[in-house]
Amino acid sequence: MSVIDEESSSSDGSQRQSPATRNDVLGQNAASPSPHKRWMSAPFIRLLATNMAFGFSISCFYLLPKHLTVNYAATPGMVGAVMGIFGLVCVLVVPWLGRAVNRLGLARTILLSQSLMALAALGFAAIGGVGLPMLALRALQGLATAGVMTAGMAMVCELAPAERLGQAMGLAGAASLIMNALAPAIAEPVGARYGFAWVFAMSGLAAALGAFAARKLPGGTRRSEDASSSMTIPPRARPILFAMVFTGAGFNVAMTFLAPLALQRGLGVVRGFFIAYTVSALAIRLGGSSLTDRLGLRRTAIYGTLAYGVFIAGLAGVGTSTIVPLGVGFGLAHGVLFPATMALLFADADPNDRAKLAGFANGVINVGMLSVLGFGQLANHVGLPAIFALTGVLVAFSAWLLSPAPVRAQSDLQTLEVEAE
Repeated sequence: MSVIDEESSSSDGSQRQSPATRNDVLGQNAASPSPHKRWMSAPFIRLLATNMAFGFSISCFYLLPKHLTVNYAATPGMVGAVMGIFGLVCVLVVPWLGRAVNRLGLARTILLSQSLMALAALGFAAIGGVGLPMLALRALQGLATAGVMTAGMAMVCELAPAERLGQAMGLAGAASLIMNALAPAIAEPVGARYGFAWVFAMSGLAAALGAFAARKLPGGTRRSEDASSSMTIPPRARPILFAMVFTGAGFNVAMTFLAPLALQRGLGVVRGFFIAYTVSALAIRLGGSSLTDRLGLRRTAIYGTLAYGVFIAGLAGVGTSTIVPLGVGFGLAHGVLFPATMALLFADADPNDRAKLAGFANGVINVGMLSVLGFGQLANHVGLPAIFALTGVLVAFSAWLLSPAPVRAQSDLQTLEVEAE
């Protein structure tokens, strides 16, 4: 029997305590619930509401690079530093994030993280320049985002049955994704007319509302740390997480440097991109489930990654006539890629590993945010178009990591290591 088979058989028929509901539920390979079980219930809808509130709050900060460029004459390197510190914190907290979530509980983690996001956003309204206070506030936002994303993904896995996991991931992502268009569409004219302090105040208010909604999420009691909080990553998850580093870099490069490049080319308004990207991503997530059913999770993730790389590279040519079409293509690829990759990561995972995997997923995606530190400095020398082209190529290349070959290689390597012992 292979190592993977042994791990699977050890959990057959076992029971565990759900960190979301604190009730005993069936183990990974025990009899699955009826496919007709009603899962779109009040707890899941409440989770969607908290995601929407947090999505609005964090999406207001997609305009931060424009604010820094227009109001503080920040260079790409300075913009990359301010945006990248966010990703640095998300990566640094990975080693203990799974343990913290298990101890606090999923609902309490979301509540505390939303509250921290509210305080950090309001802090931005009180400062007037690039410096250590701004970097510190972005670091706090990184910590808050890591908490919300990790606990939120784990709670989706708890509330949705296995056969609906891809759909549930898509809906949970769509709840915050909607705000990628709504927040910039509201915030950009508000910032232009009244100043960005009002944008940051709106962001803080949205996060506070999310914290209020999170008070009634299921499962607020503490639980003791267990063996699942170790740092060992299941072999089948390693290539997927590595691919997510590249796709995360692609997303964050697009969000960070699109506005500065558009401004260089005379485009003073960039909300058209965000609206087009969000509408198309939502359309494919809400109406494209049959695509995933036909292709399967792995092929959907591979094709989505290839398309994502193409459109990120295409942003090098952004202009008045291309910004909206590029937003549409970027959104379609994004809407296909991320739910499929997340579901692929959690499919067949030991339920006790979900919080840990969610923490790793959040961390590796935000390695992409950290990458803008280096890309920002490189852009000072080679220009922003070259950065988009380079990132797009790297993202497209990462599709290979999602193919079956790297997964089999990791499993074979672990088997050899065990046999050697």
